[in-house]
Amino acid sequence: MPKFVVIVKGTLEGRKNIKELKQRFIDVSNMFKAKEAKILNAYALLGQYDYLFLTEAPDLETAFELSTMISSLGTFECETCPIMPLE
Repeated sequence: MPKFVVIVKGTLEGRKNIKELKQRFIDVSNMFKAKEAKILNAYALLGQYDYLFLTEAPDLETAFELSTMISSLGTFECETCPIMPLE
């Protein structure tokens, strides 16, 4: 299955409701499951972005749709990039 990296910034609204972060992550995980995709790893970051997700999705269209769905929550802004091994 194709892999993607999703880099995420919390929005101002998301930062106001930091207590809801765990539930938002559960919501995002459920979105991935509903589209037969997976979050393989999740990381918190210091710097320009707040979070990084290593994901798998059936295809580019599904990854794009998930990125749009995540952003529509109003808590996160995200960028999704297809990735591949160097070899």
